[in-house]
Amino acid sequence: MTIGQAILLGVAGLGAGIIAGLVGVGGGVIFTPVLFVAYGVLDVPADVRTPLTVGTGLFCTGLAAGASALHHARRGAVDGRLALGVGGASAAAVGLVSRFVVIQPWYSAALFQVLFAAVLLVVVVRMVRGPVPETAPAGPNRRAPWGIGLGTGTAAGTVAAAVGVGGGVVLVPAYHRGLRLPMHRAVGTSSATIVCIAALSTIAYTWWGHGVAGRPGLALGYVDIGTGLLLAGPAVVGAQGGAALAHRIDTTKLRWGFAALALVVAGRLVWGALSGLAG
Repeated sequence: MTIGQAILLGVAGLGAGIIAGLVGVGGGVIFTPVLFVAYGVLDVPADVRTPLTVGTGLFCTGLAAGASALHHARRGAVDGRLALGVGGASAAAVGLVSRFVVIQPWYSAALFQVLFAAVLLVVVVRMVRGPVPETAPAGPNRRAPWGIGLGTGTAAGTVAAAVGVGGGVVLVPAYHRGLRLPMHRAVGTSSATIVCIAALSTIAYTWWGHGVAGRPGLALGYVDIGTGLLLAGPAVVGAQGGAALAHRIDTTKLRWGFAALALVVAGRLVWGALSGLAG
């Protein structure tokens, strides 16, 4: 990797961190596409490129989400009990999807891009449907119905392990629209939940990629620590700024900003998948 490429990764990481703090998605919507492109430039073998992208993206996402969650927690915008419950509920999905889907030969780069785009398009629709009455208490932690917690955790864990975005694309709409958390509290609790999901996912991808050939020199399994830190280091700084900014921006602007970002990334991924199939 050249110095110029390392600088570009750092800039991308800073931007991803700001997004993580601002809308509670962990930064994976930036980390994953950037890593996918970077590993293509670095000529990582095709059968390693997708799981390495997902595993490393989740490693970065966990660090950025942790910085964001700490900032939101200091402002009282994290429901810790809910975050731990939903994060724990994702464990089975993370293990199964990482083992039996992403590291299999049939899970191609094109399929990965299309699924990533589909997830983001769903988010666009859900986040622009309009505001939800913010009837949930903003202070004490509360216990969500077990069915909702299990369903949300399973969905978030599946999305995280399959496309490397931390699960925030599921968590923010679920917390805000489903559980009626105020938007800022939904964002903070999503960031805390992502820390749990990313930790489980990182362990899984480290384990399943052990001994696989074609990985970068600093990779532990399917988690590339060297490249990941180039992204995640600046992202931790950016997440602090994004979390601070989130408490100064109107809820409507947060929802529409989240949706606009998801739409742009989805379009780019679909274009990449179609170009790859045509080639």
